[in-house]
Amino acid sequence: MKTVINLLPPAYRRQRLVRRRAIQWTVGLVVTLSAIAVARWYKGREYHALQQQLAAVAREGQPAQAMFRDIIAMRAQIERLQQHQTIAQELEQQRQVLTLLGAVSQAARSTEGRLRVVDCRVVDLQATVIAENRGEGAVHPGTVTLIGVALDSPTVAEFHEGLMRSGLFADVKLLIKSNEHDQLGPELYDYEVRCEL
Repeated sequence: MKTVINLLPPAYRRQRLVRRRAIQWTVGLVVTLSAIAVARWYKGREYHALQQQLAAVAREGQPAQAMFRDIIAMRAQIERLQQHQTIAQELEQQRQVLTLLGAVSQAARSTEGRLRVVDCRVVDLQATVIAENRGEGAVHPGTVTLIGVALDSPTVAEFHEGLMRSGLFADVKLLIKSNEHDQLGPELYDYEVRCEL
C-alpha cells in the first residue's frame, strides 16, 4: 500500500531519472577509464623497467660476446697455423734434391776441375728408416752413389773431404779407387763414393 504520492509532473520525474542514470553511467565510465589508464601506466612502467634491465644485461654481456668472438677467431687461426705447421714439418722432413746436388757440385768445384762426376745414383732419397742388418756393400735407402774420374788420388781425397764437410751426409765412403793408364793422355783415377744420408 502506497504511503507517499508523487505529485511532481511526469516530465520532471523523467528528467530527474535521466539525470540520475547519466550520472551513474558517467561515474562508472570514469572509474573504468581510470582503471584502464592506471593499468596501462603500470604496464608501461614495467615494460620500461624491463627494457632498462635488458639494456643493462646487453651491456654486461658485450665483453663476453666480444671474448667469445675472439675465441672463435683464435681457434680458426690456431687451426690454420696447425695446418701450416704440418706442411712445414713435412717439407722439413723431405730431403731436397737441389740441396743434395748443390753439396755434390760444391765439393766437385772445390777440386778446381781436376775431378769429374760422371754418374750419380740415388736410392730412395726420402727414406727415413734404415735397416739394422746392413750388409757390407749393400745399397740402402737414402744412399747416393757418385762415380767419376779424377786426375790424381789427392783430388779424390779432397772431394771426399768436401762431401764430409757439407754436413748433409751421415757417412761418406770411398769404395773403389783405381788408376788407368792411357798412352795418349795422363793417368786417370776412377773412383766410386757412397754417401749415406
